[in-house]
Amino acid sequence: MTDVQGCVVAVVGSLNLDLTATVARAPDEGETVLGRRLDTYPGGKGANQAIGAARIAPTAVVGAVGSDSAATALRSAQTAAGVNTDHLLSVQVPTGRAIVVVTDDGRNRIIVIPGANSKVSATDVTAALDTLDPAVVLTQLELLPAATAAAAEWARARHRRFVLNPSPVAPLGEDVLADADPLVVNESEALYYADASAGDDPDEIVARLLERVRTVVITRGADDVVVATEDYVERIAVPRVRAVDTTGAGDHFAGTLAALLGTGHDLFAAAHEAARAAAILVASHRAQR
Repeated sequence: MTDVQGCVVAVVGSLNLDLTATVARAPDEGETVLGRRLDTYPGGKGANQAIGAARIAPTAVVGAVGSDSAATALRSAQTAAGVNTDHLLSVQVPTGRAIVVVTDDGRNRIIVIPGANSKVSATDVTAALDTLDPAVVLTQLELLPAATAAAAEWARARHRRFVLNPSPVAPLGEDVLADADPLVVNESEALYYADASAGDDPDEIVARLLERVRTVVITRGADDVVVATEDYVERIAVPRVRAVDTTGAGDHFAGTLAALLGTGHDLFAAAHEAARAAAILVASHRAQR
């Protein structure tokens, strides 16, 4: 979508070219295993979220790529998905890369090399959002902390919804967390931001998070999704599917959720639909998405 007018979701985030190795099982420390295949896919949390959101509502991505062949592939993927790339910068740093290991049970391990993503400044973010004027701002933590803070500050000043998916986990200012509506986290991220341990009572973990943020959505893999406001907590069942590749599932969930919130759905209804969308995603091979 090339027209910035009517932008519903602006995803401030990363774009990486994923190098994906498929193996029977991940190697143990010091071990070598033989892989089955090696594939290259467009990825990055921001890119994945933007594609998920664009299936539902007008979406723009705010980020950076290099001036290389990887950048061309990533731009093409965003454009093909209908994402506005007017604020996708080209910088003189290699495009971000991710090394992904996917095992037979669909689980993954990922290493990210930020590259061009580290060149997105707070000024870049503010200028892009001023132009796009989105209803919802969605971001993660694969950009510099200043870029994340700028996204939160813009949403706060304009009274727009700020959806925060703090992954990979990192310390955040209380002002940034306080703006999250919702905070979208998986189980390990929930423990980190609640300053809790795995054995702690789940209800207590939710309560601790709600002391820091407005609303919370906790994705718990194939188990369920916990959605919480200060008034109500609901556990949403996840559709049962055979997981083929879980890469990008959390990103797709967050992008879908943000777009549904931006188009008038309440948080609980949006989480229901986002869980269904993520389940469909993990049941498909990445090349078929």
